[in-house]
Amino acid sequence: MNLEPLNAITHNYAIYARVCDEKRYDLIPRVFAPAAVLAYAVAGHDFTCRGEQAAQAFANFLECCYWTQHLIAPPMIESAGAQIRATARVTATHLQRRTDGSTNRWLVRGSYHDTFEQRGGEWVIVRRDCFCLDAEGDFESEGIERFPTIAWAGREVLG
Repeated sequence: MNLEPLNAITHNYAIYARVCDEKRYDLIPRVFAPAAVLAYAVAGHDFTCRGEQAAQAFANFLECCYWTQHLIAPPMIESAGAQIRATARVTATHLQRRTDGSTNRWLVRGSYHDTFEQRGGEWVIVRRDCFCLDAEGDFESEGIERFPTIAWAGREVLG
């Protein structure tokens, strides 16, 4: 089996985790095609958007988090002609800081079901269905501090 697509798709997932965890929305074009269809069902926080809208959609949600960690398992892939279908399990921890100084932790577990196409030499997602139906805690949108950019480390440290 040619491992090049597997390595490229694994790298795509690593970039996606960085997009979320370091609020690096500038990297989204390396993950999603502009016309990609994204459908997220995340423990009652469901949304759909296109790849070109993902930066704003993710920012609106993740600015409620002081820190996140997206752990994505190695993907299982299968060829579908010019496309590759991939599935990967994810565990995502979201740490929020309330305005009273306390914290809230929301942990979700689920899976990504993605269709990739090669565009400009890169494998990018053209369709994502995300199902994170298992959750511990609740995501809070009121009475929490907002962090439009990464708050726990500087970009000069993270690279």
